[in-house]
Amino acid sequence: MKIPLLNIRFANDLSPHEVPLFRGAVVAALDNKLLLFHNHNGDEGLRYRYPLIQYKRIGGRAAIVCIGEGTEQIGELFATSRYDLKLGERSMSLELDTVQPMTYNMQVWQQLFAYRITRWLPLNSANYAKFRQLESLADRYAMLEGLLTANILSMAKGIGLRMDERIECHITAMSGDPSWVRVKGVKVLAFNLEFSSNVSLPPYIGLGKHVSLGFGVVTRHRVHRGHGNMESIKHFKEN
Repeated sequence: MKIPLLNIRFANDLSPHEVPLFRGAVVAALDNKLLLFHNHNGDEGLRYRYPLIQYKRIGGRAAIVCIGEGTEQIGELFATSRYDLKLGERSMSLELDTVQPMTYNMQVWQQLFAYRITRWLPLNSANYAKFRQLESLADRYAMLEGLLTANILSMAKGIGLRMDERIECHITAMSGDPSWVRVKGVKVLAFNLEFSSNVSLPPYIGLGKHVSLGFGVVTRHRVHRGHGNMESIKHFKEN
């Protein structure tokens, strides 16, 4: 399936904790009018689908990645000419750096591709309890690989792509220990890792929870290093 993508990068520096503020500032600039920009549907509540407009920090700078219908709605941001944003206590005047439109062929292949995923949030309260109870590193890796596969299937469904072939996901390295982050007042466990999959994933696509806030960003990885630091998912602090 060929997917329309638009990668918009700004010249403005952005810290990881400012990504939700960046999202909120863009939504405010549009007067909360466009559903795909914020996934809220007025009195009807949340739009429970994969976010087609995702706010990112790429190379230390603000960015927006648009998918499918999101590539059409993003024009409203530039049409408003409202580039003066307020990120908490900080003012930001958006400076456009690059706009990269593309059509990406996402499908299941015979070969494996190597990826990195940063600040991935695979665990909710229920499956975190299950993950914590697993004593075997192999079982923990198997659980994370299953969740990663489920995330890919969920993302594919959200953009209208049906995958009937068997999807493979293999964690090949863990980059440091998992760390706790706070999202909307809730502490969740974030992972940075490398994996391989037979699905061709678009650049900077988000997988897992809170992808519209810059979590779970996927990039292509050139080096295949094997299983790396297997111990890293065993030694994380509970608090």
